[in-house]
Amino acid sequence: MPGYPFLAKQPIDFKRIGEHLGANRMVGVPYSDEMIANATADALAQANPDSDGIEALAKRYGKVQVRDFDGNPNAVSELDALIAYLQMLGTLVDFSVFKAAENFR
Repeated sequence: MPGYPFLAKQPIDFKRIGEHLGANRMVGVPYSDEMIANATADALAQANPDSDGIEALAKRYGKVQVRDFDGNPNAVSELDALIAYLQMLGTLVDFSVFKAAENFR
């Protein structure tokens, strides 16, 4: 995967994050009203291990990683968001109901 060093310098624009979640819900992503209303607070809590909002974040989303993903505790960057997204992708599969095709075993 190529490097994306410019993302570390680009701060997250939190102004419309709730609107983005709402648009995703319109196409089938199961975001609740509560998730959309708290989108900015949840994003900030996920990027700050010292945040007071971690319990509420975990209640809405379940098991989430909470940390400074890009190594810069002074800002939440687009790199923080990309790393958090990539790390959660593998958690979306329910392997208890997954059946591998015969030729992939």
